[in-house]
Amino acid sequence: MERETAEVNKGEEIGLTQPVSLTLPSSPGYVLLARLVVAQVGRLAGFGPEDVYDLKLAVTEAATNVIRHAAVESYEVEYRVFPRAVEITVIDTGGGFNVAGLTRPPEGQGGFGLAVIRDLVDELILDSTEGGGTRLKMIRHASLPVNGPET
Repeated sequence: MERETAEVNKGEEIGLTQPVSLTLPSSPGYVLLARLVVAQVGRLAGFGPEDVYDLKLAVTEAATNVIRHAAVESYEVEYRVFPRAVEITVIDTGGGFNVAGLTRPPEGQGGFGLAVIRDLVDELILDSTEGGGTRLKMIRHASLPVNGPET
């Protein structure tokens, strides 16, 4: 039996007009699946290993926040691939929260997930309404090669 493999050709334009979407049970055991998909999405976008690692960590933090705080049975993760950029949106239909309340420092344990995510992505858009769920969009561009931009 032959195995099919996907290859990304150098210089080939990558971009998906429609997102790749996963609906995951709100259980820590499924976070690995979200990480595996984001790793492949990062590679398709031309990310190096360090950038892929950052994407995996950001998705882990976002999914963990949903599992800990949203009190939902499942949540959705959408991935969009662009040339040298990735957009990931984590959506839940939980109780939501007051985003303005996040400006205060965390009390006790926890509360650092969004701060970690902000450090890992180039742009973070957080939309949540009490009683209306939460949408967290993360955008990350691939780092420039160590030798600078290609000429």
